[in-house]
Amino acid sequence: MSDTLTLRVPVREKQSWHKVARAVGEGLSEFARKAVRQRVQAVQTKHGSPWDDLLGSVSTDAPPATNRNVRKAMRARRA
Repeated sequence: MSDTLTLRVPVREKQSWHKVARAVGEGLSEFARKAVRQRVQAVQTKHGSPWDDLLGSVSTDAPPATNRNVRKAMRARRA
C-alpha cells in the first residue's frame, strides 16, 4: 500500500537537495524517500515501532508439522 506525500520547500532548499541527490546518482524523489525511511528507522529504534502495541500480543509460533498431522490435513482436503 502506498500513499503520496507532497512537500513544499523553498526553491534554494530543493536545488541543494537535487544537487546532493545527483551527486549520489539518485533522483530527487528517490533521495527524499530514502531520507525519510532513514529518519523513521532512527526514531523507531529510539522509541519503538507504533505497531509494537498492536502486534505485541500476536503469536506466530505454530507447532512443527508431524507426518501424522500432514497426513490428516491431506485426508481432510480430499473429503
